Amino acid sequence: MNTQNYDAIIIGSGLGGLTCGAMLAKSGKKVLVLEQHDLIGGCATCFKRKGMLVDAGLHEMDLGTKKTDMKHIIFKKLGLLDKITIVPLPSAWTIRVLDSKASHTSQNMQDFFIPHKTTKEALIAYFPHEKKGITQYFKKIYFQAKLNYKFPFDMNFWEFFFAPFHTLSFFAISAFRQRKVGNMLDSMIQDSQLKRILNINMVYYHYNAWKFNWNYHAIAQTNYYNQGIYIKGGSQALSDALAEIIRENGGEVHTRCDVTKILLDEDKAIGVAYMDTKAKQTKEVFGKNIVANCDPRNVHETLLDLNHSSTQSPTTSQKHINITKDLNLTKNLTTKTSLVSVYMVFDTNLSEKFPDMDYSTFCVDKEYFDLPFDKAHEDLLKIAPEDRSFVFVNYSKIDSGLSDRQDRYLGVITTLGTYDEWEGLDKEEYKAKKQRIQQSYEAKLEKFFPGIMSFCVHSEFATPKTIERYIRTQKGTPYGWDQDLEGFWGRGRFKSKSIKNLYFASVFGFPGAGFTGGLLAGYRTARKMLDPYFYPRRLSLCIIVGVAISLGVIKCLEYFS
Repeated sequence: MNTQNYDAIIIGSGLGGLTCGAMLAKSGKKVLVLEQHDLIGGCATCFKRKGMLVDAGLHEMDLGTKKTDMKHIIFKKLGLLDKITIVPLPSAWTIRVLDSKASHTSQNMQDFFIPHKTTKEALIAYFPHEKKGITQYFKKIYFQAKLNYKFPFDMNFWEFFFAPFHTLSFFAISAFRQRKVGNMLDSMIQDSQLKRILNINMVYYHYNAWKFNWNYHAIAQTNYYNQGIYIKGGSQALSDALAEIIRENGGEVHTRCDVTKILLDEDKAIGVAYMDTKAKQTKEVFGKNIVANCDPRNVHETLLDLNHSSTQSPTTSQKHINITKDLNLTKNLTTKTSLVSVYMVFDTNLSEKFPDMDYSTFCVDKEYFDLPFDKAHEDLLKIAPEDRSFVFVNYSKIDSGLSDRQDRYLGVITTLGTYDEWEGLDKEEYKAKKQRIQQSYEAKLEKFFPGIMSFCVHSEFATPKTIERYIRTQKGTPYGWDQDLEGFWGRGRFKSKSIKNLYFASVFGFPGAGFTGGLLAGYRTARKMLDPYFYPRRLSLCIIVGVAISLGVIKCLEYFS
């Protein structure tokens, strides 16, 4: 057998792969990251247009308190805050409602300003008749977020010992109930406009409030309402910082290295074959563990090399059955949720031209805003793509670090999109549809902020097919599996069930999607790789301590009886 050169070879450099690699490297493991693109980061990437950086994926990141947000633990363990600059955002967001039928311009706009920290009080001021429901809503989302304050391996002994009483029992009940956002909002709130406001940013997560899992909504909203942040220099700065940690600790991160096979010895992953597109050579490299930071279906359907095995290995058909068992774990999970984005470069500081423009503005037509909040109207896929509400992100509101020039500022329109809406089109049809929908969004933006398009010097449109081309996820999703189910039932596993030493670290895994989900998934996989016997060891200690306490109590009762 070939010599194993690395402790871990990571396929892909998205946030999950980079976080996993950084954690392993900090723990003394020899790490190799292979990225097929010429930029690292996956969706956490910036590209250049018109003399500035354009952030491909990061609009804002949630940052909760240490009682509700596990990212604080990751930042501390990796020393990440020494390498990135966090820019606090001025508010959670603003919701601007446009009445295109109003006779006077002064009457056709209504803004709902959603601040950080005092969000509950602001919403009560807008909807005083819903004070009881709003109070209940904030208690419930905070409780749900607090349940997720730590992974078990980050708990001290006594936190772990009492977890069945203060955490696990609630998790079990929550997982059994599998509550949906629509049902939960209905149980607390009567006003349809308020419910729509509370769920306004669902376009970042899902397409249907009656399928979107409550747990994901509650955790993210709690942390967004505490503080939204941006990474100065864009999401590329975050990816570069993680790569720097890997390299500082003896690891390697290489771009333009397109992995084509996972090499096997019997049922064990031992390395990968990849095309070095810079050298135009196919190479093989070997390691003790392989970590896939990519769509797990692509791993099982494309990358697993069933022929690179010893003569002792099972037959191809037997191995295929095993792989099918892996696939069966996620066969009922879907990947409908994706994004469309219009990346726009402006030659003027929009915050000076439009002083009332927030960092994030959700642009909503009043006709939709006034509809009942129910199953019939909250399936966003029933709304034509060009008619959907969208968010406009005004990066000039902060010191984004995306441009050194005084005449270049980024703005991005983004909203829900699905791969199916772009499938089956030939090249010309695809191009024409892109142009039509892009122009529709730009025309709508002009209505919300009259005159804004006169400052736009560049605009380009990205669809789920664009995402598919760059990060190779099926259906072009940046989120992994749709967030329909809570817990392990709704995500992929961190380790293959059929191939030894094959791990997964991406938003397809637990706990969920988004930038936060990617960081947490990579961290979780690394911790499990580093300490595979944590749970049996800790549980054994808990049993011993529990028995000792029980015996002590019995002895005390006997003594005083």
